[in-house]
Amino acid sequence: MFRVLIMAFVVLVMLPCASEPVLARAMERGDATAARKATPAVVNISTWKVRPPAKPGDLPRRVKTYGSGFLIDPAGIIVTNKHVVDGALDITAILSDGERAHATLLAVAAMLDLAVLKVDVGHPLPVLKWGDSEALQVGDPVLTIGNPLGIGISVSAGIVSALNRDIQDTPFDQYIQTDAAINHGNSGGPLIDADGDVVGVDTALYNPDDAGGFIGIGFAIPAETAKFVVDRLLDPAHPLPGWIGVTLQDLTPELSEALGLQGATGSIISAVDAGGPASEAGLRPGDVLSAVGDIRPGDSRAFMRLIVEVPVGNPVKLTIWRDAKEATVTAKVAEWPNHMPGGGMMSAGMAEAMIQKMPDPGVRLADLTDDLRQQFGIDPKVTGALVASVEADCEARDLGIVAGDVITAVQGTPVANPVDVRSAVRTAHEQHRSYLAVLVQGKTSSRWVSLSMGGASR
Repeated sequence: MFRVLIMAFVVLVMLPCASEPVLARAMERGDATAARKATPAVVNISTWKVRPPAKPGDLPRRVKTYGSGFLIDPAGIIVTNKHVVDGALDITAILSDGERAHATLLAVAAMLDLAVLKVDVGHPLPVLKWGDSEALQVGDPVLTIGNPLGIGISVSAGIVSALNRDIQDTPFDQYIQTDAAINHGNSGGPLIDADGDVVGVDTALYNPDDAGGFIGIGFAIPAETAKFVVDRLLDPAHPLPGWIGVTLQDLTPELSEALGLQGATGSIISAVDAGGPASEAGLRPGDVLSAVGDIRPGDSRAFMRLIVEVPVGNPVKLTIWRDAKEATVTAKVAEWPNHMPGGGMMSAGMAEAMIQKMPDPGVRLADLTDDLRQQFGIDPKVTGALVASVEADCEARDLGIVAGDVITAVQGTPVANPVDVRSAVRTAHEQHRSYLAVLVQGKTSSRWVSLSMGGASR
C-alpha cells in the first residue's frame, strides 16, 4: 500500500484536492494559543531545482519548489526534510515576518528524511522546543504548521491517529500518523502538541492517487528520533549511524510455528551482509534476535533503531535464539556503509552549468494576429507577445500566467512580439540579473511578475 506514499512537497503547481472533504477535529481555544506560540518559528522554504527533460530533445528546466521548516536555535538553525532540499540549486527561507534570507545547507541525515539549514539575519530568531513524542497517545490533539501548496503559513488541527507506523521508508520507521492536514508543501514543518512544542516533523501523506492531496492520512517523524538525528548532524564530530549488517523482519506466530521456533521472541534475520560485523560475529539467516544489551525491543524496526544509536566502533551484546535456546554473541558496530556526506544540494559544477544556460520560463509565445485576438478575446488596442501555451511544470504557471495573456513590456520597455521578449531575456541573462520584470495583460487587468533568471537572489 505504501508504495504509493507521496512525499509532501509541491512542485510549482497546486495539485488537485481529494474529491471528498477530509473531516478533522475542529480547532479549540487551546489550539489558538499553541499556534500563536509556535507560528513565529515556522519558515517557508523556497528552492530552485532542475526538472529533467519531459521528452527527448527538451532542455532541463529550473523550477521553484516549496516546503516548510522550523527554527530550533536563535542563531538561525532550521530543521526540515531532506527531500525538500534534495538537488536544490539555491534555498531561500522566508521567515514569519516576511524577511527573506539565503539558507545554507549544513547537513543531511544519512538515512532519515531530515536536513539542517542555517540562515544569518543579524538578530536572534524565535525558536521551537522539542516536545516529548514518547508521551504521545492515540487521540491526543496535535497541530500541523507549514506552507501547503506554497500559499503561505497555515495551521491545521487533528489528532494522533496511530503510533509506530511503518511506511517502508527506512529500516527503523516509527512514524506518527495524524489526520491533521499534511499537504504538498507541508514537508519539514512541525507537528506540535497542546503546549506548542514539536512532537514530530511533518514528512509524508498517503493517497492512492499519485496526483492527489490529503485524505486524512499523514505521517511525521517523531521528535525523539528527529532530535537525536539533528543533534548528531550539528555535532562537530558528526557521529555516523551504527550498522552491523543484518536485515530483520518481525517474527510472527505463524512464521515461528512454520520454522519450529516455538518459544522464540524477537526479530528473525533474513539476510546477513558478507564481511559485515554480524557475519564476523557468526550470525546467520534464521537466527532470532531477542535483545540488544538488556533491552528487548518490540519489533524489528526498534532493533535497528537501537543499533543505529550505538557509537561506531563499540561492541554490542546481542541475545539470539538458535537451536531452541538462547545464546549471546558480541558484534563490533561499524558505520552505515551507504552514508552520503554530500547529499542534498546540487554540486557546485552542476549548479554553475545550469546557471550559465538561459532559463526557459515554460511559455510558448506567438505573434498577436487577428485570428488569435479573436480566439482569445484580446482588445485590438493591446500590443505585445501572445502567451500561446504554458507548460504544467514551470515558473510561469506558478506566477499565474495562462494562455491568452499578452506580455506587453519587459524591464519597463514595451515589446511588440516574441522576438522582443526573447531578446530582453537574453540581455538580462547576459547581465547576470536575478529577476526579470514582465508586464502581463490578462483578461481584465495588467500586472507585473518577476521571472527568475537563475537561482534565487542572495
